[in-house]
Amino acid sequence: MIRLIISDIDGTLVPEGGSNINPEYMAVIRELLDLGVQFAAASGRQASSIDAVFHELRDRIYYLGDNGACIQKNGKTEKETLMNREDLLLLLEDLKGISGQRLLLSMKDGYYTDDHDEAFYRLVFEEYKGVGKVVEHLGEYVDSCIKLSLYCENGARGIFDQIYGKWKDRFSIHVSGAKWVDINDFESTKGNAVQWLQEKYGIIPEETVVFGDNYNDISMMKRAGRSYASELSHPDIKAAAGHVAESYERDGVLKVLKEILEEVRSERQKNI
Repeated sequence: MIRLIISDIDGTLVPEGGSNINPEYMAVIRELLDLGVQFAAASGRQASSIDAVFHELRDRIYYLGDNGACIQKNGKTEKETLMNREDLLLLLEDLKGISGQRLLLSMKDGYYTDDHDEAFYRLVFEEYKGVGKVVEHLGEYVDSCIKLSLYCENGARGIFDQIYGKWKDRFSIHVSGAKWVDINDFESTKGNAVQWLQEKYGIIPEETVVFGDNYNDISMMKRAGRSYASELSHPDIKAAAGHVAESYERDGVLKVLKEILEEVRSERQKNI
């Protein structure tokens, strides 16, 4: 029987940067929770931005924020993985020579950027509804950093290709959206966060369902007996998943969640 469900947000449940979700999701997830199924939102977003989508369930579900670097429930941090301070300072210095990207540091309490562009500010703090602030020197905040994101105005792939070869041995680097590249400590993956939840509750992969749409979702797909990629995903992601769900435009994940709800109900009836 399914005991754990994990879903990505951007590109899977909502368009990138969106926070408005079909209210029926909350009703179905609440029913699953009542039947003993654990649920987690796993995202490259910082926890405050995840909360903009799932606030009404924050006391009952897990937030696997910043690609699993920070695991929270009801505002309480249960696990946090910091980036290496010295390597991060070197990376920040190197990125100064690469044009077309804007920097965003994540910490468990919010986002920090030294970019004063108004459109970028609106994207992070209004569209994604993150908390945090614009600062003068990012280097002063590296001690508590759990993720560095690059917003790539001309597309993520070009920036990814420029930095991956040089930094792949020091950091985990993934394309996480059409214009986003995420950089974490190697321990900070969605897959490791899913494994942490599985071990906490004694849940095996065959009892786990995962939904995702991008490269940073592959690690958690490997931890699930049943995984779904959005129909809008790159072919690589579909190949990593066992199934394909309809897009967020048609509430594809919601349809699958309803099917799982019926499965769980049926299993419960058999055991009565």
